[in-house]
Amino acid sequence: MPRANNFLLGNGERLTAKVRVATGGGEKNPPYTFERAQRRLSSKLRETVIALDAIPDDAAPKDEVVAVVTMHPRYISKSDFPQELLSAVGLRPIGSRAQTITPESWGIKKHPKTAITEQLFVAGKRSTFRKWAGEVQRWTSASRGAQQISQFENVAAFGPKDKLRSIPSEHGSHGILEIVLHNAGEREIVDSFVEYARRHNARPITDRRRDVKGLTFIPVEADFERAEELAQFSFVRIARPLPSLRLRPALTRTVAAGSVKLPAPAPIDPSFRAVVFDGGLPDSAVGALSPWVNYVEPSGIGTAVPSMQDHGLAVTAAFLFGPVPSGELPVPPCAVDHVRVIDSQTTPGPDLEYVDVLDRILAHLDAHPDYQFINLSLGPNTSLSDDEVTAWTASLDDRLASGRAVATFAVGNEGERDASAGLNRLQPPADAVNALAVGAADALDTPWIRAPYSCIGPGRSPGYVKPDGVAFGGSDNEPFAALAMDGGLVLIETQGTSLASPYALRSAVSVRAQLGATLSPLAIRALLIHRADPGMNSRNEVGWGRFESNPERLITCDDDEAVVVYQGSLPVGEHLRAGIPLPSNGLRGMVHLTATLVIAPEVDPEHPGAYTRGGLEVAFRPNSKRYSEHEGKRSSHPKTRSFFSAGKLCDGTETLLSDEAYKWEPCLRSSQQFRAATLHEPCFDIYYHHRQSGSKATLPQPIPYAFLVSIRAPRVQDLYNRVVRAYANVLVPLRPRVRIPVRT
Repeated sequence: MPRANNFLLGNGERLTAKVRVATGGGEKNPPYTFERAQRRLSSKLRETVIALDAIPDDAAPKDEVVAVVTMHPRYISKSDFPQELLSAVGLRPIGSRAQTITPESWGIKKHPKTAITEQLFVAGKRSTFRKWAGEVQRWTSASRGAQQISQFENVAAFGPKDKLRSIPSEHGSHGILEIVLHNAGEREIVDSFVEYARRHNARPITDRRRDVKGLTFIPVEADFERAEELAQFSFVRIARPLPSLRLRPALTRTVAAGSVKLPAPAPIDPSFRAVVFDGGLPDSAVGALSPWVNYVEPSGIGTAVPSMQDHGLAVTAAFLFGPVPSGELPVPPCAVDHVRVIDSQTTPGPDLEYVDVLDRILAHLDAHPDYQFINLSLGPNTSLSDDEVTAWTASLDDRLASGRAVATFAVGNEGERDASAGLNRLQPPADAVNALAVGAADALDTPWIRAPYSCIGPGRSPGYVKPDGVAFGGSDNEPFAALAMDGGLVLIETQGTSLASPYALRSAVSVRAQLGATLSPLAIRALLIHRADPGMNSRNEVGWGRFESNPERLITCDDDEAVVVYQGSLPVGEHLRAGIPLPSNGLRGMVHLTATLVIAPEVDPEHPGAYTRGGLEVAFRPNSKRYSEHEGKRSSHPKTRSFFSAGKLCDGTETLLSDEAYKWEPCLRSSQQFRAATLHEPCFDIYYHHRQSGSKATLPQPIPYAFLVSIRAPRVQDLYNRVVRAYANVLVPLRPRVRIPVRT
């Protein structure tokens, strides 16, 4: 049977069942004895109290201050969260961040030199910290919470210098700072900061204040010399110059290339629409593209900017038509709403329109929550920071939780900037864990590499694999042929991640257009990741690889391959056992398994190091006949073998994630090969972890998942047919309603 008729196999969830599997390990050998931990903590608390008492009274609302508790790297799981100790002394956690440290002691023989750990921001009255410092010397190991002090590496005041980021050093410089406050819903904290800033000759711009979960983002006009003064306010988390927008973020080069011929007016599937947020469209283009484009201008937006309209046209055309090798345009897979979010008030420098542009995007998404396909090719002009989340990323991640849409975000075009300073890392909101961060490949076909301008990863952990992948974005040798207006619609040669991102979304939409609503948006996102080809490129440069742009190859399999799609919800407190379908006979040679698992969790932006509320732990059991034996007792379940692991995720880079950190990655993909004889009723046991604000979740709920497994056996040329026959009453080939022609 030719590949064209070997379709993806759906209903994989019929091969799943809930099972009970014992979890948990033994007691840890602490890095410090209780007596040593007590001496260390007592000394550090005395120093902390001195620093906290030096904070001016007007910088400590209700006499409350913030300190930083650094956890030992071996104690960063949700079960190790020191809630009992903090409650005993009267402090509350308000946020956290990741930090790389070298502990004084490890408590184990084999350990790395340095490790990533969590730093907790804890708040309380100064008198509470004084009381703790005075009483800790009298604690016994039986005191409430006392056993947790062995998990602390350090306690210190949260000083103002530690809150500053990229503050200009020029004397007399003036501008707008973005102040991020820990507020946790406390109105008095925000009001107190506003009054504090005014007393210190700064102007908080309160009508641009925005709250996202436990954080408040507020612009403040001030002399940059006063940044440290403002940061002395206890609940300031960070002070930095207000980021600017990436204006004209992708069109790095344009050359006129020729006229175009429009296709028939109806899209392949008129039953749904995608949305693109960008700079608008030229008036004449609105009319020419009206069969496929609904043009939206938000209420109150100012006049359009011609250069950004050009950008918006190129981005929208990249989604509708892809790169066009000739003047004859293909039929778009679906229609699109183009929402203009930039106006003449948006300037290239730090400007309050940075806030308004995001507001327009969020307002439109909130008013139209049913979009299943979203593209954003603009955002803050700043590289990713490991310990902070922007309002853009947090707000969009929050709306994309639970996998209701496939969203593609361009990673930015700063890939050739200083790597040692991290200036070439991807730009927000491409660090969102619930969206596909899309970089650019330099060619449509092979050979290909990352386009030099395309920003690189890694992302923040969780969300380590960023970009998620790359799509063709053009290069000097092979430009991207996009649309522009020059009297009429014409082709131009250009390049940029702003074109790669909608082109990748076009691949996602092609699946929906062909298969209808059979696959959820989360499953389509997982399919793009599953089919991505890394070539010979490093993970930090291209993520999982180059996304498949051929609509036929996305929904079909080779003769020696079967791809099974599982969709559903992961249970709370139980494992989901997913069986892998193999033919009952005739399997021989080597069997290659590739598996991709994706969830879209809720997020906690005030806890960048514990950002995702949902995590995954997967055990692979290759043979149902093989069990472990210990002291004459057989294990309850078949033996496991490592399949997904933190080491594989990092792709041989110097940075390695701990197993605890890896557990909270919302997207996993890995491949292994096995001798056919070693496989018998193989399965994956999937366990869903849940947390909230870095600690245990109070009321965890089941979470949607998408899981894809490819089984390939090169010596079994009819493997697909064998699997279909063996599981005829279980798995269903996902036959397309329509086929999208493949362009050559």
